[in-house]
Order: sequence, then structure tokens, then C-alpha cells
Amino acid sequence: MPKVQLSGKLTSHNDSNIKSLVAFLPLIELSSYVDTINVHNGLEIFFQAAKNANNKKKVSEIEQDIKAEVAKGGLISPLALTVVISGGVQLQNKRNSSSVIYDSEGAYVVGNLLTYNAILNLLGVKAPLFSSRLSSSELEKNSICRQQLAVEDVVITILFDEQGIESERVRELFFKYQRRNPELHLTQFSGKDSFPLQDSIRQLSLDLDLPNYGGVSGKAKHVRSSEKYVTTEYILFKVIVGSVAGERLQEYAKMSDEVSLEDGTAAIAAFQNTYRPYIEAFFKGWLDPIYKGAEQARGGFRLSAQIWQALSLVIHELVSRGAGVALLESAGSKLGQLDYSKQASHWKNCAVMDLDSNGRLFKSAVKSTREFRRGLKEYFLSYITES
Repeated sequence: MPKVQLSGKLTSHNDSNIKSLVAFLPLIELSSYVDTINVHNGLEIFFQAAKNANNKKKVSEIEQDIKAEVAKGGLISPLALTVVISGGVQLQNKRNSSSVIYDSEGAYVVGNLLTYNAILNLLGVKAPLFSSRLSSSELEKNSICRQQLAVEDVVITILFDEQGIESERVRELFFKYQRRNPELHLTQFSGKDSFPLQDSIRQLSLDLDLPNYGGVSGKAKHVRSSEKYVTTEYILFKVIVGSVAGERLQEYAKMSDEVSLEDGTAAIAAFQNTYRPYIEAFFKGWLDPIYKGAEQARGGFRLSAQIWQALSLVIHELVSRGAGVALLESAGSKLGQLDYSKQASHWKNCAVMDLDSNGRLFKSAVKSTREFRRGLKEYFLSYITES
């Protein structure tokens, strides 16, 4: 990785390990000192959560502000970013300044992310949250603004530990910044790097032996077929909430919430005291036949968040009807023997599924994911009854 050296003022700090250095850079040099391409792996799930309409609108507004100021002769005040260096750092102290030597590929922007995104968009650089390809005419139209902006200064506050910063600490620093500068709207998190049901999710993962099936990702909301993971913490959160509380709360509950049922019972208590054996029995029954053919297990709808959430609504419905643990395991096993490939002909019996325009693959036939999950739940329940 490329080593870079940045000089600035070492500021006071209260943390015994984390130090901070403030430096000025022309924006044209920014990509030489921070990784503008990748996201720190411990922050991926939060960057995914930040990709929403509220933040996109804010980025657009910031872009317009910056363009208007630059057009009038320059920025009123320098733009500012906060950067965390995850790797080790060599610190050199001089009489009037300090320097840090580090690998630029381990330096990530964690503060003022929306401004950062706006800057990169205006400079024509791919951004971590919202990027759009500009046409040649748009590039030409913005070329003067881009050239003027490139020579403007940006204030960078570098956070570092000479021994390096572990992933959990990076997450902590990220959320510390968001609490103090709450510009970023995160759809599932409210200034926290952990959440109330996290221990229950990890417990469920171990009870279902999910590490043996590929593990649970804490990096993103959904799983890609190219990854090793079988599911994510986000999906298991929705599974637990759907199982103990049903469709409505599953739709609206956020991971950072202290989720409670309508009668005031905490979702954690409902899971631990009532629903845990039902959820475990059902998914053990479902996972076993699904993953016997491991080479095909990652295809089709098997990794779909909507499928997992719909299955949790089946659990809620069966428990509400008075079904026992043995029946839940049997129901899971029956549904586990379904063909989850997108070509499977049985999907024609599911009211919310339809063939694509080529008539080859099945897909959702409804507009909302909530309606899709409800339809899948009804189809799964009918299949259990009929088979």
C-alpha cells in the first residue's frame, strides 16, 4: 500500500491512544491521502443504511451550495472532513508542526460524509454513497466549477493510533462523530454501533449452527450470492421481530429500537421466554434440506431477505394458532424441501409471483415488499396445509 506523509497540528486529546492531527489540503490532492474507492469493512452496513432518499436530497443541496459559492469566487470557509486511519501510523513531532506517515489505503472518511459525497460528485470522482455517471455535456458544463473547486482547501482531521485502530473502535469513532454532528440519516441505526437484539441474534445464529452454513454478515443488510454468508444480522433482526410480533412491527421496527409488542412485552423477553424454541425448531427443519445440496444452496431465492422474513411470519401465525414445537419443525422441513430456484414451476401457484418478460424466471408480481412477504406467507401456509 502507498505510504504518504501529511503535516499539520497535533491537537489535544483525552483518549490515551487516539490522537488527532489537523491539516489543510487542496481538494485535488484528497484521493492521494484517503481511500476514496473503498469503505472500511466495519462500516459497510452503515453506509448501506445511509443510502436513502433523505441523504440523497441533502447531498444534492450541498452540491448546489458549493457550486454557488465557487461561482462567486471561492468558498466562504474551507470544507472539513474527519478521517480515521485504521492501520499503524508513524508520528514525527517537530517544533511547530507534526507529521504522520501512513498507508493511504487504510484511511477512511467517517465525518461529514454527505459533504464528502458532494465534493467527489463535483470533482467527477465515484462517491461511496451516491454516484451518477455524467454525460460528456454535463462534464463540460461543470468543468470550470471542477477546476476551481480542485484548488480549494479542505480541512482534514486525522484520527489515529500509532499501533492501528481495530474495526470495533472505528465503528465507535464513526458513531461518536454522528452523535456530535447528526447530519447523516441512518434508516436502521440511531447513533449506536450496537442494538438491543444483537445478543439474541448472535445466540440464534449459534443455535442454528449458521457459522457452519457460511455465517452471518454484520456488514450489510442483504447477502449477495458471491459471498460466503447465509444471512445477515439485519435479516435475523427482522426474522425475530416477525416471529414474535408479526407483520406490522416487522415492517416498521428499526434495529436501534427497544422493540416492544402491543401488550408492552419487550421483543427480547418474548424471544427468550416464548418464541426461541419455535424459531429454532422451524429453521433447523428448513435449513437441513435446503443445504444438503450445498452447491446449489446459494442460488435462487434461498438467500432472499423477503423469503426469510416471510418464513418468520409463518412461525408467528402457527404459534398464534397454538402449534407446538414438533409441528413447527415439521412445517420448516416441508418448506425446506421446496425448490427455491427462480425457474421452479410451483411458484405459479403463489399469487405474488409471476414470470419475467422472457417467461423464464419468476419474480415478485406486486409493488411493495410488504405485500410480497404477505403473499409468500400465505403461499407457504397453504403449502404446509396441503402437503
